[in-house]
Amino acid sequence: MIDFSPLRKTLEEKDMVISDMRDEILHPKTIAKINRNEDVNLSTVDKICKFLDVPIDKVVRIVPDAE
Repeated sequence: MIDFSPLRKTLEEKDMVISDMRDEILHPKTIAKINRNEDVNLSTVDKICKFLDVPIDKVVRIVPDAE
């Protein structure tokens, strides 16, 4: 499962909210997907990392599905 809780924490540390990236790098539909922990393209994660100047582990983590 995709988990964007590291992104939320990173944004909080930077005194930002996800909507600060709206239109500049993220489409509103992509923001909605992130808020629901849904899959997004890896290129989108790359854009977020570059925009925030952080490594990927500060944006997303993979959580194994419960068996």
